[in-house]
Amino acid sequence: MNELLLLSALFIFSCDDDTDCFTVIDKTLSGSEYVLVGDFDTSNSDEDGPLNGYADVNLTVTEKVYNAYDIGDKYCYD
Repeated sequence: MNELLLLSALFIFSCDDDTDCFTVIDKTLSGSEYVLVGDFDTSNSDEDGPLNGYADVNLTVTEKVYNAYDIGDKYCYD
């Protein structure tokens, strides 16, 4: 019984929600695509952008989403 309880607890705590969040470090237009450029962890970055100048994500979004977020905002998606 204890093993089942332990296994259930491990399963529950190992599950992560499906939402990913990043800090918008740049916004670009590529043809007709709206792209948010982001960094998942800006805690070690300087004023000029992410650590080592590299972004973690380039996410194509709708024009409405693109216009709703500014550089420095946190953006979450599923």
